[in-house]
Amino acid sequence: MTIVAAPLDLADSAETRDIGTPDPESLVPYRRTWRPPAWPLTIGAAAIGIIVIGLSYRLSAQAFPADVYYLVFWIGMLGALLPATLKLSAVGTDRTARLWTILLIGVLTAVPKFLRNPGEPRYHDEYAHWREAVDAASAGQLFRPNTVIPIVQYFPGTSALTVTTHSFSGLSIWAAGALVVLLMHILGLFAMFLLGEKLLSSARAGAIAALIYGINPSAIYFDTQYAYESIAINFFLWTLALTTIAARDTSRRRWAFVATAMMTAFCCVVVHHLSTVFLILAMSTVVATATVRTLLLSRRSGGGGGSIRGELLTWWLMWTAVLAIAAGWVIFAARPTLVYLEPYFGNSVDQLQTMTTEKPDTGRQLLAANVQPMWEQLLTAAAPLLLAGVVIAAAMMLRRRQIRLDSTTWGFVVFGLFYFASLPFILAPSGAEGARRSWGFAYVGVALIVAMVVVHRPQNRPRWLLATQRVPVLVTLFAALVVGNVGGGLNDPYRFPSPFRWGTDTNSASDEARTVARDLNGEVGRVRVVSDSYTRLQLAAYGGMILAAPSPGFPAWQLVQSSEDPSPELAGMLVSSDYNFLVVDVRMGEEAPFNGHNFGENDPLRGRATPMTNLTRLDSVPWATRVITTEHLRVYRLDLMPIAMQPRGTS
Repeated sequence: MTIVAAPLDLADSAETRDIGTPDPESLVPYRRTWRPPAWPLTIGAAAIGIIVIGLSYRLSAQAFPADVYYLVFWIGMLGALLPATLKLSAVGTDRTARLWTILLIGVLTAVPKFLRNPGEPRYHDEYAHWREAVDAASAGQLFRPNTVIPIVQYFPGTSALTVTTHSFSGLSIWAAGALVVLLMHILGLFAMFLLGEKLLSSARAGAIAALIYGINPSAIYFDTQYAYESIAINFFLWTLALTTIAARDTSRRRWAFVATAMMTAFCCVVVHHLSTVFLILAMSTVVATATVRTLLLSRRSGGGGGSIRGELLTWWLMWTAVLAIAAGWVIFAARPTLVYLEPYFGNSVDQLQTMTTEKPDTGRQLLAANVQPMWEQLLTAAAPLLLAGVVIAAAMMLRRRQIRLDSTTWGFVVFGLFYFASLPFILAPSGAEGARRSWGFAYVGVALIVAMVVVHRPQNRPRWLLATQRVPVLVTLFAALVVGNVGGGLNDPYRFPSPFRWGTDTNSASDEARTVARDLNGEVGRVRVVSDSYTRLQLAAYGGMILAAPSPGFPAWQLVQSSEDPSPELAGMLVSSDYNFLVVDVRMGEEAPFNGHNFGENDPLRGRATPMTNLTRLDSVPWATRVITTEHLRVYRLDLMPIAMQPRGTS
């Protein structure tokens, strides 16, 4: 490797570093460092890596062993990402080159999800949002009812952006949505760069913060799917970045930044409810931490600090504005939001308490039913430990006063610690999804902590620590973090295409189900249907059907998960709600579902295949008449009125 002269790290210019002063990278002496990879090498490696990632998907779809396609995937992903990482984080890279590299990293971290299903929806939420955009485009208005995720109706930002892009570009609805997600994903990394640059006073720190954020557990698959969080989380980032810039600008431009931040906050609110919750939580953490610290410092110094108070007032103003915007939207446009969100946190806390008391068997088994190679599983477990080590290093630097943070930066650091607080919720069935969804937000603080340690590390560090600062060791640690984060995000069926696998949102999709959905719509229109958790996604997306949502209070699963006729109570509910059709995929009787259920978490036959006798008897019962037949699917017209008329309590 060639050695060249490049600027010293910021921390090398002083024993104690105040983070918040102007970036002196170009003013300090030079030292010998690694030359960053040239652009042809960086772009060439990215192109080859993308091809290799595509090859891994081909191997997965052809049912090669998991060890093979996982290894090929990571050869491609790391081969594409590492040269760009070295270029972005090198001391000698100028600011413009760092920005171009962030653009490249944004594309690279979006590629795996795009190649996973480039032409149509496959993820659960994608079916819902694609159908919502199709209905909005067809009707010429937003706020369309959504049968897959009903709350989507009240947050039309994703559909509005998609339909607008579709109208101006001429792209299909799906292609327009994919383009919107890609652009927002890249713009979010630039917001993270500006946030890190402003808070840590270094373009290099901002670039590293953007890089670390771009490999968070949600970034490479979950937050690059076509769904509302994938768009809203980037408005979340821009609101924080613009507020930080406004708070530190003492000119008249401050109010322009404040106004723009309010616009991005409004966009976040109208796109996604949970992103809004985390925006309020992030801003509350920053405001509370900064206020307490400012008051303490003011008492010690005996007053003063007008500029500091001006910065804090800007944060208070934005916090108040975000609360007002969110409250106004919920009150006037999205009243069901609180009812929709309430069960998730309450149930997860209850389950955690149960796991630690009398019923430990109710917890989740991590990585259960997973084909991940052991080495990826180990790195998945190691990723939080690596980050904990970075946090400990940051704490030591702060304790020894080798760096000093201002009040706002302290607020973001505290917010980043929520990542570690969320980890226990992975063990709770209801809390796992919420914990994973929190990582994409809390990683803002995590990324800033990592960037702070890398860029502002002290010169007089111990000998044993010097080895961990060498390029090969840093590259190895970074690669381990990337692999561990992706491994901790989504499971194998979401990450890789494969032959048909019953009981997954992604790999249970089929041309057969899409054809049935369209044919049923052509024959009877948009009707109410009972079906399993997997066929229902395609019936809703491609046929526009209104699907039943089985629950203990509405046990629609009785139609197939029982060997007896439905109860009069259920029949009455189905008749009164006009559920006149039942769609059955006979493959639910051939194997147990991968996800563990055929009709939701309360499925009475959870963990088991549906007895085939339950399915074959549908052709002989008087209340069901088969109207459509394919190789694996059966569509029945229901006539449950005679059962509904029976006295309650009989069968």
